[in-house]
Amino acid sequence: MELGMRVRCCQLPPNTNQRPPTAIRFGAWPRSSHLAVLRGRPWRIAAPESRPLETICANSIGQGTKLRGDKYFQVEMTVRDCELDQYGVVNNAVYADYIEKAREEVASRLGISRCSIASTGKAMALSELKLNYFAPLKRGARFVVKVRVVQIKGARMFVEHFVETLPERKLVLQATATVVCLNKDYRPTRVFPEVASKVLDFFSS
Repeated sequence: MELGMRVRCCQLPPNTNQRPPTAIRFGAWPRSSHLAVLRGRPWRIAAPESRPLETICANSIGQGTKLRGDKYFQVEMTVRDCELDQYGVVNNAVYADYIEKAREEVASRLGISRCSIASTGKAMALSELKLNYFAPLKRGARFVVKVRVVQIKGARMFVEHFVETLPERKLVLQATATVVCLNKDYRPTRVFPEVASKVLDFFSS
């Protein structure tokens, strides 16, 4: 059974408050040569009621650029039977795949080509992923993953994800990810200009 996905852009009402981004600890570099590039399957959570509408973004394109905190990409999905555990709910490990596919959809919609980046010998890797679970997803449940880039700083991009049930918009999961740009020697380097410009064009407009 194929998984159907719909991708949408959304922004919260002007008077919606947002919580500050979750603190992120940096993890070890991936050992695998398979480097994840803005990948993941999306969700949408009933966005928390307290988050800043703007986040300062420092990057190689321009210091002090502000990213909007009320603008998201949304990807809708449906739970498949193969993703359930013995308790009839989505296995915890599956959520990392959901948000990876969501980031992949975002990158595609923004015109960020992993193939083009790889052809230059450079890469983008996921250095850390933090998941907070709030409620389970069950067989056949419809849900949405909301994705937004909250900050670009040096070699890193900080990405937030929210998973919500549909149509209730009940919060299922919140995740924060750190995506790192790597040079030909797989050492951290400033976020690639072609990536930063496309992210800024969308999330700061």
